[in-house]
Amino acid sequence: MSRKKLFYGWKIVGVSFVTLSVSMGIWYSFSVFFIAILKEFGWSRAATAGVFSLFTVVHYGAGFVTGSLLDRFGARRVIPLGSVLVVIGLLASSQVGALWHLYICYSIVTAMGFCSIGFLSHSMLLPNWFSKKRGLAMGIAMAGIGVGMFAVVPATQALISHFGWRVAYCALAAIVLIIVIPVNAIVQRKNPEEIGELPDGEIQPTLSSEDLIQRGPNPLDADPLLKGKTLRDTARRGHFWLLSITFFFTAMAIQGTLIHQVAHVVDKGFSAEIGSFFFGLSGIMGSVGKILFGHLSDKLGREKAFTVSIGCAFLGVLSLMALQQKYGWLLYGYAIFFGLGYGSVAPIYPARAADLFHGPEFGKIYGLLAMAGGLGGALGAWLSGMIFDVTGSYNLPFLITLAALIVIVILFWFTSPTSPKNETTDG
Repeated sequence: MSRKKLFYGWKIVGVSFVTLSVSMGIWYSFSVFFIAILKEFGWSRAATAGVFSLFTVVHYGAGFVTGSLLDRFGARRVIPLGSVLVVIGLLASSQVGALWHLYICYSIVTAMGFCSIGFLSHSMLLPNWFSKKRGLAMGIAMAGIGVGMFAVVPATQALISHFGWRVAYCALAAIVLIIVIPVNAIVQRKNPEEIGELPDGEIQPTLSSEDLIQRGPNPLDADPLLKGKTLRDTARRGHFWLLSITFFFTAMAIQGTLIHQVAHVVDKGFSAEIGSFFFGLSGIMGSVGKILFGHLSDKLGREKAFTVSIGCAFLGVLSLMALQQKYGWLLYGYAIFFGLGYGSVAPIYPARAADLFHGPEFGKIYGLLAMAGGLGGALGAWLSGMIFDVTGSYNLPFLITLAALIVIVILFWFTSPTSPKNETTDG
């Protein structure tokens, strides 16, 4: 008996894992560049965090264009081209001498390219390959984010400590050039249909007319929610706007915490190396959370899995708020609980969006959805820095994060495909 050929979609998952390990490791390395740049230039935390805020806005703002390009040309072309722009932006960032230089080189140039190699583009392309195992597949691929946080962020801190942040930026550019561009140019494909396969590796059965009568209509073919939605159709649905608002508050809570976590740990009397280590540990736990909650969302439902995971994130933020020198063990509480919790967002949000709106224009649709996330992430990163500049503490930003976590759980339950809010609005 011949062995069944490995579904090519799992190769796409593997490439996505590697790409996200590198790209999102670079993304979250800003938390350690943040400390080094503050030390050299003495800019305010709000102004310096604003670099990442603008980066987030530009990154998600470019999502609609990236989604359109992915829909038309596929990831095999789009990701390598975007990677070249990331390399240029990182190299230029290593040479800055003023704040506005960093805003242009990192916040604009790097961010525009980053849209094609980070979380956003993979949220668009992976649903093309899986349906029944969508949550699990996305969880495995997105687990690369945590590996990148664990490996790239501490490694970047080591480079900064020994050679300076400018050399560190050049090293990250080299990694993108050597790893991300070749592996995607060789392995990536647009969708399973391009290579004669079906999602999940299923085999198209040959059915007689009698078989079709006995089987009856396919509910996926009949359900207008799950098949072939256009951007115009989607924008008229209440669920699109609910998911947008949920995405906004989720990104605000996560980015407002992660970008300032290392600075908060240093403020509490710990070293930057310890801060980056626990940042990395939260990334590894995030990988566990992505796979665990991605799989559970397939089995138990997106809502239940999301609720449990955000409960974990809530406990993690509480641990970070209570951190003191004599309670150093709370860093483990933060890394484990927050990591598990925030990790669920990467597989569950794209899976929910694909459950509702997957079709020929899904790239555009998700790109538009992601703009809300970009605004939320930008606000979270900037607001935490601004409040610290005024109060000298991160307590209020963390309280805002806790409130946002409660709000998103409530909103997410209303994004269920069975909710009446999914009806098309008139007009």
